[in-house]
Parts: sequence; C-alpha cells; structure tokens
Amino acid sequence: MKKFISQTLSIILHPVFIPLWFAIILINSGYFLNSFLNINFYQSYIWLLSIIMIILPIIIVIFSRQLGLIESFDSSIPIDRIKILLIILLASFFLYFFFKKFNVPLFYLLPIRISIILTILLAIFSTFMNVSIHSAGWMSLFSSLYVLQYRLMEINVVWIIVIIPILWGLACYARHLAGKHNTLQLIAGGIIGALTGLSIFFMR
Repeated sequence: MKKFISQTLSIILHPVFIPLWFAIILINSGYFLNSFLNINFYQSYIWLLSIIMIILPIIIVIFSRQLGLIESFDSSIPIDRIKILLIILLASFFLYFFFKKFNVPLFYLLPIRISIILTILLAIFSTFMNVSIHSAGWMSLFSSLYVLQYRLMEINVVWIIVIIPILWGLACYARHLAGKHNTLQLIAGGIIGALTGLSIFFMR
C-alpha cells in the first residue's frame, strides 16, 4: 500500500508538470496583460507548453528506454537522470526561442526560463548527488510565485501559503516513503529550487 501511495503521488506531482501549473497560475493572476490578450493566445500557449515541455519529453524518454539508451524511468541512476534532464532542457530551449520569435511577453516566458535554470542546476548537482528533483521543482514554483507576489503581480496568496507548500510536502513525503531520497537530498532539492525561483529578481 505504501509503495502504491508513493508511486501515485510521485507521478501526479512529477516536476515535469510544474511549468504547466506555473503557466495556469500566471494566466489567472491579476497581471494587467491578462486583460488584453485573447483566448486564442492562452489556448495556443497552454497547448504548446504541454506538448513540447511535457508530452514530447515523455515520448522521447519512453523510446529511449525501449532502445536501451536509458536504463530506468526513475532517474535514480546518475547518467540516466542527466540524460532525462538534458531532454527536458532541449525541449525548454526550443519552446523558449519559439515564443521569443513571436514576441511573447516576458511574463509568460517565466515558466520556461525557470525550468531552464532549474534543469541546468539539477544536471550539475546530479553528477555528484542524488538531489530530489521533486523537491526542487515544487520549491522553485513556490519561490517564483512568492517573488511575483512581492513584485505586486497579484498572485492568489492561497497558492503561496497553502496549496504549493502542501503539494511540496506530499511530493517530498512520497519520495522519502519510496526510499528514493533521504532528508538531506530532499532539503538540497528544496534549496536549489528556492534559489532558482529567486532568480526572477534578476530577470529583465
């Protein structure tokens, strides 16, 4: 039963979905541009983000597993983890430059930029430590939203003080329950994620 709970939570709260969560929260924030852009922009934005940053990397990882290029989906093996992170990084870069070509406002590029920074940091740390990607992902979302709220972007505070902390806690609990990470690795992931979100302060 514990294994089922940990696996289910790990899948539902997988960090690959976090850019989508981030984008949806931004679209529903009080940011002034949200009032001027039409529904077609939002639909295209969400669909492209979902396809290129979530569905495409998942398909590539599955095929890589079938071809023997990746040994484990769990990414507990350092080299496999780095390969998976590089796939996500390439997809993120592609979408970022695609949106830039069409002059998508910086505000809506934040989920992709944060994903790029976090993925690079995780790939570096994964060379010597099994840092928790789940913990890092959710904490990056928390700190990003906190910074945006600080900058008066009118993010619903319920996300910041209730929902995201609970989801972060559940994700960490699931990974610890499954025996995939110890407390230090979960904390390290949280610190990396928090620092990634704080990088928004320096973005222009």
